[in-house]
Amino acid sequence: MATCATVLTLFCIIISISGTIAGRGNTTAASPTPAPAPAPSNGGGGGRKGGGGGGGGESFVVQGKVYCDPCRIQFPTKISYPVPNTKVILSCRERENDAETFTVEGTCDSNGMYSITASGDHEEEICDVRVTESPDKKCPEVMDDESSSRVSLTDKNGVRGKTRMANPIGFMVKEVDPRCKDILAEIGIMGY
Repeated sequence: MATCATVLTLFCIIISISGTIAGRGNTTAASPTPAPAPAPSNGGGGGRKGGGGGGGGESFVVQGKVYCDPCRIQFPTKISYPVPNTKVILSCRERENDAETFTVEGTCDSNGMYSITASGDHEEEICDVRVTESPDKKCPEVMDDESSSRVSLTDKNGVRGKTRMANPIGFMVKEVDPRCKDILAEIGIMGY
């Protein structure tokens, strides 16, 4: 029973921090009443590579958040904070041979939020949004588990709408913040 309470507490904290939680395999949930999104920030250099994906006038908007994890546990806590001005890369690749078919870059706003427009339908491809380098010198390490998030860029899988919400991604500090022990104890994680 204590384990269920711990998991439930963690879930509630993550929801309160990130606003949207989507399952790892289903990162395509669109918010029924979306908050105002930052202006698309396609930092140029994007576009189709190779011959994969659909064409036409279809496009999808991928939105998400980049954060710093001061506890090095690779999920948001109440002391996690946004990492503004982070370069975010959205790329798609063929399932069979991993050949990159599409890539576009964007930049986070002052709240660590990004909004990237992807052109075309990528039904037969695997698409991820990822970070590679932190602009925050106090939070330089790319997370092992949370440096990328899978997104579905097709409307042929039952997901309505053109907005895709990616899971939070980010970086970690080198040294654990001393407040983390108490924060993790509050949510039932002991022995940290």
